[in-house]
Amino acid sequence: MTRICVDFEQNDGSVQRKSFIMKKICGTDGPEADIFLEYDVYNKEMDMYDIVLPKMADILKSAGFTEKFMAEAIVVDRERTTIILEDLAPLHFSNADRLNQLDIHHTKLVLDMLARFHAAAIILNQREPHLLSQKSLPYFFTPGKKGYKDFFDGIFKSFIRYVKRTPDLNSLYSAKLEKLRPHLLKYAAQSIEVGEKDLQTLVHGDCWTTNVMFQFDDKGNPTSVLPIDFQFSSWTSPVVDLHYLFSTSLQPPVEEQEAELVQYHYYALKKTLEALSYKDKFPSLFEYQLQFELRRFISVIVATSFQPFMVYEGSENPTFPNLYQDTPEGIRFQDSTYENVAVQKRIAKLLPLLDSKGLLEPH
Repeated sequence: MTRICVDFEQNDGSVQRKSFIMKKICGTDGPEADIFLEYDVYNKEMDMYDIVLPKMADILKSAGFTEKFMAEAIVVDRERTTIILEDLAPLHFSNADRLNQLDIHHTKLVLDMLARFHAAAIILNQREPHLLSQKSLPYFFTPGKKGYKDFFDGIFKSFIRYVKRTPDLNSLYSAKLEKLRPHLLKYAAQSIEVGEKDLQTLVHGDCWTTNVMFQFDDKGNPTSVLPIDFQFSSWTSPVVDLHYLFSTSLQPPVEEQEAELVQYHYYALKKTLEALSYKDKFPSLFEYQLQFELRRFISVIVATSFQPFMVYEGSENPTFPNLYQDTPEGIRFQDSTYENVAVQKRIAKLLPLLDSKGLLEPH
């Protein structure tokens, strides 16, 4: 991803400078290249910016929602697999602190944004039911996709190594985690399955601190938020986005309000759908909380494995292969991600919760 600056002359002779963000396919010789090609992330993101997101934005705008919905796509060049987007920096959008993570105000803004995103996709699917096909929108854990198998297995092994060298955790959880490891992707795939009774929509898929950008007022308070990076947008339950966000990006005091935050999103989504004249069946809050609970296995992978990398501030080399491969350099990097005291505290609190719910045992 590259910021480009362009000087151009207007008809009146005046010269202006504008900046844009260019997203281009990564190199084809790295291990991540084959994975991204299998999941078709480049075509998916081009489709999102070129077709899907503008339609969703129009749906919201027609119902009176005035919030900016997305960075505008200036060019979507499929031949060169390149997207040129408006630069959000001149509009004073920026990321929240990745290490400090999201407080309650940031979190609720993200939940409001996700409610608009989910609602617009539900309405779009009613109008154009073949546009958002499940088969064309694979997720990390989609059955039949093998690209991330070694990746998830490798980062889960690094998590088990941390548990084994932590005496208070080793005796309670290491054996369970070893037995769970062969079933990891199967259970993760089950967690994104949706049935006829489940509320279904397009999810962002990778909603964490770095993939949302905020505007702030003069006092530094967040006032609005935009999502970016739609490579893993998929058709599933909206609570998949909630689990991903909650497992990666919230400050500890905010994490403790999980049930209330699910409720907050539920009512924001319901209110938005009502404004969009949605008439179909909508789950009760009790049913929605159940849908959330049934997908908690997402936390087993995301919170125990992804989250330590997302808040990493060490000095080891964080290349893609080092995230999961058993090379000496990879193991040094993986092990160093668990040196973060905040990560250790989060894991010490999370494992008993997951264990009490039966999620650390084959089932």
